[in-house]
Order: sequence, then C-alpha cells, then structure tokens
Amino acid sequence: MATASSAEKTKALVDAAGNPAAAMPLGAMGLDGDGQLVRKNDDGQVDFTFSYLGYQFAVRANVEPGHTRMRIHAVLGHLPYTAEAPDLRSNMRAVVHEAGRALGGRISITREQRILFFDEFNFDETLTPKSLLTKTVAFLLSAKPYLELLALIAGASKAVYALLPPPEDAAPAE
Repeated sequence: MATASSAEKTKALVDAAGNPAAAMPLGAMGLDGDGQLVRKNDDGQVDFTFSYLGYQFAVRANVEPGHTRMRIHAVLGHLPYTAEAPDLRSNMRAVVHEAGRALGGRISITREQRILFFDEFNFDETLTPKSLLTKTVAFLLSAKPYLELLALIAGASKAVYALLPPPEDAAPAE
C-alpha cells in the first residue's frame, strides 16, 4: 500500500465519522489497502481515567473484532474507624449496603475497608467512541444518587469534625 497523504487520512476520518453505519474503532488509526480507516495496531486494549463527582475512575477495555470487554472501577474512599467516627462509619456502611443491593453488588467494602465501585460490560461489537461513552454514562447515571450521598456524608462529617476543639493533652500519670 502506498503511503497515504495527510489529506487522504483526514478525508477517511471525516467520512467514517459521518457514517453512522461504520463503527469507528478506538486506538491508533490508519488506512488499509482499500483506503478504509482501520486500527493500525491490534493491541486490543484501551485505558483511560476520568473524574466524576470528585471520584477518580479508571476504565480498561479489551477489544477484539466484534467483541469488547470493558471494566470501570473507582475507590470511593475508606470507612472511618469506629473509634474515630462511629456514626459516620455506620451511615457510610448503610449507604454502601443499600447501593450494593440496588446496583447488584457493584458497590462494596473490601477487607481493607475501602469502598469500591466497579462494573464490567461484555458486548458483541467493536469498541467505538459512541459505545464507550454510552456504557460509561449509563454506569455513572445508575450510581449517581449513591455517589452524591456518600460524598455528602463524608463531606458533612469532615466539616463537623473540623468544628470540634482539638483533644486536650492528657495529664501525665503520677
């Protein structure tokens, strides 16, 4: 195949983007022998991170022709120790429990007391910008009320604890 000019690559990209029937794959792009836009390499993995409601999310998609496996996860924080804030711990556990029940176990507490939010999607299509955004947004919208509530509880309790006077030094033992 002859080397395609920048103008040819741009035209192929614009043509592919304007054609809803053409699934434009993610990754390094190039032109095949027929002038069609294709992935240059077939490493099959797309990784990225983003922030939503103050939480950092990571996405990994493993792509094969006609099939995609996508995993999204975030650590939403840690449960406070009971000795630090028993009410906060109890409230956060209740929210995580209800969120886990409502969302099919996608929010849980690990043995290390981290609040973990994850989901995995398998779909029989090539990963495109449209399918990537659709799956990610659907995932986030289903959990938005719980994410907001966890942030509210954690933020409110930090503000309340900041108003408390610092602990007094204990008198030395005699």
